[in-house]
Amino acid sequence: MPEPREPANRPVRQLGFWRTPSNRTLPNPSDLIDPDWEESERHWVADYLVHGQVAASWMGVSTCRLCSQSNGSRDLTDGYYLWPEGLAHYVLDHSVRLPAEFGVHIQQRLETLEELERDLSWWCQNSART
Repeated sequence: MPEPREPANRPVRQLGFWRTPSNRTLPNPSDLIDPDWEESERHWVADYLVHGQVAASWMGVSTCRLCSQSNGSRDLTDGYYLWPEGLAHYVLDHSVRLPAEFGVHIQQRLETLEELERDLSWWCQNSART
């Protein structure tokens, strides 16, 4: 029997959604370009973004607002943040810097995963029942 889920009592924070003619309150990615952002840190952030879980799939494909590259048609999440599939492209190829708070979030999530206590007993017991 599956374990009960924790109720979602907080909204998921969205990032990487860009200004459109119908929503001019969103940021413009060109305003967030940081040419001095270290490549190794950009790769670290982009790797995290690429490995999010699929939250939604859309019929149309998004294109990069800076170079017109096809950027996918899905939204990804880690359960705390939600971003478009192409956000890693903006980070890697255009040095679009995300809020520092998101970098802290990534670091904390990865540290939490590294510190998990590991238990193989469930797998050993339940694999025999298959």
